[in-house]
Amino acid sequence: AVAKYLQNLFDLEAERGRKVLPVDNLLVGKTRKEASRMFFEALVLKTRDYIHVEQENPFDTINIKPGVKLLKSCF
Repeated sequence: AVAKYLQNLFDLEAERGRKVLPVDNLLVGKTRKEASRMFFEALVLKTRDYIHVEQENPFDTINIKPGVKLLKSCF
């Protein structure tokens, strides 16, 4: 479900000319339980090469980029 959600968000961001999605945008309006689950699922997607995760310095914004597998998958 999280992969499909991210796929839709990346499609919307691509229409706006953006290729990166800050994790903070994913967690807005979510409960602590929902936010922790979303973060965990993002880590799982990273380990399976569906997304790329970047953070330049400790405590900086975490950015997510779509991987080829995510863009080509049908959920």
